Amino acid sequence: MSRWIALVAGLLVGLLAMAPARLLLPAPPLAAARVDGSLWGADLVGARIGSATLGNVTLALAPAALLKGRLQWTLGGALTGSLWRSVNGAGGDGLSGTLAGMPFARLPVAGLALSDVSLALDGRGRCQAAAGTVQVQLATPIAGQSSLSGAARCDGAGVAVPLASPDGRVRLDLAATPNRWQARLAVTGAAPTEAAALAAAGFQSDAGTLVRQEEQPW
Repeated sequence: MSRWIALVAGLLVGLLAMAPARLLLPAPPLAAARVDGSLWGADLVGARIGSATLGNVTLALAPAALLKGRLQWTLGGALTGSLWRSVNGAGGDGLSGTLAGMPFARLPVAGLALSDVSLALDGRGRCQAAAGTVQVQLATPIAGQSSLSGAARCDGAGVAVPLASPDGRVRLDLAATPNRWQARLAVTGAAPTEAAALAAAGFQSDAGTLVRQEEQPW
């Protein structure tokens, strides 16, 4: 019996090795302009998450994960860590990398950095676990602040990342569901001249806080 198991496992691994990588590319929002190679090892050229640019990423299948009922890829290049998919869900572990830009073109965000971020979703894309540090670099300083940081977590079925500047005067609350991104940027304590410029850029006053909200699909 053990020989038959070994033969079947070998056949499955062989079939997976020949399968085009794009057929089983980890689920959106991860996408690429071009995918070269097979499921066993692939290059994602011009990879992106939503509309944020990531760069070139390599994927290498981890055969041992097949014994756990998972397809798992070790990542290299612009994004490190691992991505996995199973019949019950998908996710990533130890993800680190930098994205240029954000899905919200009208928010003053230059880039987003992931540090040891892990995420687990069920088969319907609902958040089961989330952790790790996220840092956002602002395109221009706001209220004297140029960067925000926070930790990923589950918020009901979605993923939430509440970010704040060191002094707490600038906050960016990110939320993601399987289909949509949401963001709320709030600024308190802006100087009059800066407040007028933010208002001209579309920020609305809410009890003394300047707020801009965006929402859009991936």
